[in-house]
Amino acid sequence: MRRKRLIATAAIVVGINLILCGCEKESDAALAGSPPAPDDRPALRIATIDNYFAANSYKDDLPVWREVEKRTGVKIVWEVLPREQFGDGMRLRLSKDTDLPDIFYIPDNDPVKLAGKGTILPLDELISANAPNIAGFLREHPDIDKKLRLADGKLYALASVVTGVAYTDPYGLMLRKDWLDRLGLREPATLDEWYAVLKAFKENDPNGNGLRDEIPLLPDIGLKGLKLFGSAVGGHFFYSDGFYPDAGGNVKYEWLSPEAKELVEWWRKLYSEGLLASDFLTKTADSFLSEVAGGRVGALNGFLNLRPKYESGNRQAGDSRAEWVMTVPPGGAGRSGFYEIYGPVSSWFGISRSSPNPELAIRWLDFIYASEEGSRLVNFGVEGLSYTMADGRPQFTEYAARNPDGLDLTRLLRSLGAMPTLPWIRADKGPLSLQPQAMLDSDPVGAAQAAKVRPYLIGAIQLALPTPEEKDTEELYGAPLRAYVETTLARYITGAEEIDWDRFGRTVASLGLDRVLQAKQRQYDRYRGAPSP
Repeated sequence: MRRKRLIATAAIVVGINLILCGCEKESDAALAGSPPAPDDRPALRIATIDNYFAANSYKDDLPVWREVEKRTGVKIVWEVLPREQFGDGMRLRLSKDTDLPDIFYIPDNDPVKLAGKGTILPLDELISANAPNIAGFLREHPDIDKKLRLADGKLYALASVVTGVAYTDPYGLMLRKDWLDRLGLREPATLDEWYAVLKAFKENDPNGNGLRDEIPLLPDIGLKGLKLFGSAVGGHFFYSDGFYPDAGGNVKYEWLSPEAKELVEWWRKLYSEGLLASDFLTKTADSFLSEVAGGRVGALNGFLNLRPKYESGNRQAGDSRAEWVMTVPPGGAGRSGFYEIYGPVSSWFGISRSSPNPELAIRWLDFIYASEEGSRLVNFGVEGLSYTMADGRPQFTEYAARNPDGLDLTRLLRSLGAMPTLPWIRADKGPLSLQPQAMLDSDPVGAAQAAKVRPYLIGAIQLALPTPEEKDTEELYGAPLRAYVETTLARYITGAEEIDWDRFGRTVASLGLDRVLQAKQRQYDRYRGAPSP
């Protein structure tokens, strides 16, 4: 297998370099809106969210992408915006349907509409003729192949694969263990225990500054962050958004259950007693990080890989004892808690129909997405700097794992251009699966926490991509229904409106819940290969 991949990788680089010999040079001048490459290399325009390590934009000739350009012979013309601006900017460009880039991040994770409009190209023939690594990966991972295909059976976009990090970098609730230790408390495992811990954080000055300035619970991403507590009442509210199959395979809407009402009442109690940040619904990413680094926050939610970043911020602010841990998910009423795992894919990328050279675009994607050589660059960074090879496998250097400038491993890699906002693979098996375990090996504390919560991780609902009709149902009924639910829950939690669960249920039903459930049932059945009723 390794020999086959090496041959495939060599073939792709040779294929790209053939273009440099003049085979397709006539297409260079047709790159709409693209400045001419000074050395006459072919160019690809790529529109995506700018680097999550904001100090180093992709436009800054970062080492990883400098190396990609060197190995493929293709000039990258970056068209990037910060995360907060990219969606609106890309949607505007798509609405005009002019001057589109060759490859772009699809806003709203919605390849269905763009495929229906012909904005993005079908990829099957392009892959078959030009992308041996992608073709091989999809053959070896049929579940991923199935997840990427539209209802017509065709593949129109690629997505990042995260099956390898779902268990090594879980998403869950985290809190300050040093605060627990200072107050003589144990890690909470039920809603009652969480309430007791948060109340102690508020009243007993765990940050030791003599002020009652602690924020016991500050959820990231607002209301959605609170939904992780849903496991205490059996609700799959985070990634599944309340749509989850029962034991018979029938998709239900769990937000209408009496148990969901109990959870909302518990949130309302936290808010009314000042245990939940008063501005949690409007907190910006910057102000969130500022509060955490300032040593005022006792509990939050996020990916486990953020733990070193939070601790680093606390220590830079003078708190050398700060220790963040991921907790087991809250359970209750004789049931264990759970965290839903994300994936298996995330973030979609297409090739626009206006691309002058889609063959070049798919060859370039084949290199960065599914070749072993390209995968090492986007997963591990630069050989000799962030990783070295040992026994044929990459491992992170001391410089990367314990960076002298205080960067945790994730931020260090992103500063080099790795872990990009482009399609990349961290699989659960095979040669494209090495990075997640290498990251754990570099962080024994994080590895122990990942192992602690692993028994509590379950799959979220898996749905096939919608048909155009199912997409219409989502837009006409699903989106307004979700907006009503989110707004009403926020009003209930903050006390702006008294909880009236019967009226809540009637309104949800009147907004077309049956139609939404029927559409999701068809998507669920199609994904698992079962006939819909």
